[in-house]
Amino acid sequence: MGLDPSILAGFGTSEHDVQSFTESNAGLAGIDTSRLSKFLLVQLTSAWKRRTLNTFAITDVIQHLEGRGPNRSNTAKPRQFNGESLRGLWKVHFFDPRFLTRNIYNEWSVFSPRSDKFEKLCEHVVAEETENPSSGGWQGRLAHEFVVEGYKRRAAKQRLTGEWLIFGVHEQKNVYLALCAHSDGPEQDAEIYSALLNLCGDEFPDIFATIAGGE
Repeated sequence: MGLDPSILAGFGTSEHDVQSFTESNAGLAGIDTSRLSKFLLVQLTSAWKRRTLNTFAITDVIQHLEGRGPNRSNTAKPRQFNGESLRGLWKVHFFDPRFLTRNIYNEWSVFSPRSDKFEKLCEHVVAEETENPSSGGWQGRLAHEFVVEGYKRRAAKQRLTGEWLIFGVHEQKNVYLALCAHSDGPEQDAEIYSALLNLCGDEFPDIFATIAGGE
């Protein structure tokens, strides 16, 4: 594959693992894997081998972006980066069950001091429980509204969030680079650019010739 053996070791994979995943995984059926970076294939192989992520959560997104299937993830549409370091690249969210708590908190703005959404939810539960008592009590009703209805509301608005799949576009074709956690600002954007350049720059020089961080 041409990847640094230390990267393979760090992800607990081998070149044989990556080859097996790439050739046999149903999520990549019909996909031109030459437009997936070697590093991304290592990330996917590691997630599959170690069961840290459902790889279909990512391959379904790729299938959709390639026009081969619907958006099953109910995540937001792809967007270009705005920051200077990554301008010219694109990001799209993928969703995995381990991101469930984050999405529920986001739906009810739990950590926003300016929002009263959670307070209004509690008031609604109290009113409903007073008018029509449930067998599970207010605790059960609140848990259901907070978790189940919160998730359903978020999904219906196609605002589920997770982590990023970062990709570029060259000659009207997507080139998929890496999975990445969210950035908190320009400093982390610069770190992401540096990592992507180091890991994927030699493989896809045309992509990096067009993004802001490479100017």
